[in-house]
Amino acid sequence: MNKIDFNQTGGFPMSTQILDALQEAYKNFNVHGAMAGDLAIILGCEVGGGGNVTDGFVHINGELLPFVGGQISTNVAIVETSDLRGFEDGSQKPVIYTRYATFGEATISYPWVNFRRPLNLFQLEDRLIKVEKATPIGLVAIWDRPGDEIPEGWVEHTDMRGNVPVGHNSGDTNFGSLGNTVGVKQVTLDLSQIPDHYHDQGSEALYNDYGGGSLVGKRTYPPDANGQNSYRGARTGSKGGGQPHSNIQPSRIVKYIRFIGFD
Repeated sequence: MNKIDFNQTGGFPMSTQILDALQEAYKNFNVHGAMAGDLAIILGCEVGGGGNVTDGFVHINGELLPFVGGQISTNVAIVETSDLRGFEDGSQKPVIYTRYATFGEATISYPWVNFRRPLNLFQLEDRLIKVEKATPIGLVAIWDRPGDEIPEGWVEHTDMRGNVPVGHNSGDTNFGSLGNTVGVKQVTLDLSQIPDHYHDQGSEALYNDYGGGSLVGKRTYPPDANGQNSYRGARTGSKGGGQPHSNIQPSRIVKYIRFIGFD
């Protein structure tokens, strides 16, 4: 912030330029109000019984202003009064301007309901600590907003790409090791995975008793020279392409993000 060194010998040059420099330095205090935002209650302005609001300070349109309280009303206006001072030439001119906000109407007014009371820095720090405690480092969440940036404090949990989560089950062969991945996207069945079955061959399928056993799907031929029947296995036409089938359940594509905390 600008400063003026008054403690000097030789006759300090007090002038209107020096006083204007003081006023410029004073304007820097408005920046403190900007930290809270526009239409912010900086201090006071407590609503009491009967709808009365206490005095305080507010920030309006880049200006930090005293607030003169009173009976609550719809709008807030900025009031400016001037104080006349006599000059060496005998004239009187407004010199001191006093500005403050209060309930009332003006050419430009501001709805009281739009004024907010921000948390102070200590309250924000406490709130942030609570958020970090409630959101432990390493927490994984689902992010489902295509095109939007991942929020601050989070990164994509790339280990979950192409995977769905399954609850940990201690002692289970597949689900007992935390962080392990199991399963495949496609499966090609082999003979051991096909249920035991027969194919019906229509009118040519014969069911004969031979030696106490049941021969299924066998075609019988005339007896040989020794009078013994001969049996040959009948074969159906080849079917099927041997292609894998999808093993993916109905799914929605999302990103998994992991909380890493705030700097």
